[in-house]
Amino acid sequence: MMLIDSGIFNLLILLLILLMIWLICMINHFLIERRRAVKILEMLIGIIEAGNPNLDGHSLHVHNLCMLMYEFLPYPCKLTIRPGDLHYASLLLDVGKLGIPSDILQKSGKLGNSEWEIVRKHPELALDILKGVPGMERIYSYILYHHERIDGKGYHQLTGDQIPLGARIIAIADTYSAITMNRSYKAYLSYVEAVAELKTVAGSQLDAKLVKAFCNIPMNKVDACLDDVRAKMERFYEDRKGAE
Repeated sequence: MMLIDSGIFNLLILLLILLMIWLICMINHFLIERRRAVKILEMLIGIIEAGNPNLDGHSLHVHNLCMLMYEFLPYPCKLTIRPGDLHYASLLLDVGKLGIPSDILQKSGKLGNSEWEIVRKHPELALDILKGVPGMERIYSYILYHHERIDGKGYHQLTGDQIPLGARIIAIADTYSAITMNRSYKAYLSYVEAVAELKTVAGSQLDAKLVKAFCNIPMNKVDACLDDVRAKMERFYEDRKGAE
């Protein structure tokens, strides 16, 4: 058995320690940069939605709900999805609505068939916008398919597990947000009413296992997602006014 000189051994240990410190610094730098990028994106999306009473922080709410859902996902599910991808996809799910005429998006009454056809194009429009952004390829399917239904009656007629997990998570958060936030064309539901609605469409519109996971999240944590959005949107309203 070959013995290593104690001086060389100590040097190797020192090098390993320095390598670990470097790796930790690199990981921390990456995490800080990602958090900064998400915050900047959140601010820009918030300022855009502050000018639309029918959006009004909806994307921020969906984002908060998605990341909360991720925390409560079964561990095997967590292994199949990157939280960073969910961050960006949930914030950018409706960016394609920038290509939809404002008179349709802000309409207070029910949309006509031709108007719905235009609105239904927003996932494809989102992909057109994001195609020029490096590193966004992984979230294309989450955005494109977030209006799919488990029973195959969605925009692209995908069914069940054909729908990417990230898109199924976003679909639940999107639905919950849409029925619990103020809209000019309908009244909002309470937490209890909204959860009952999710359970009603579980297995047909939404993934039943994911709905169950969502409904097991403590109510105060779900409510905190909207409280956070309201606080941020107040600031974004002022930022938007200052820019106009």
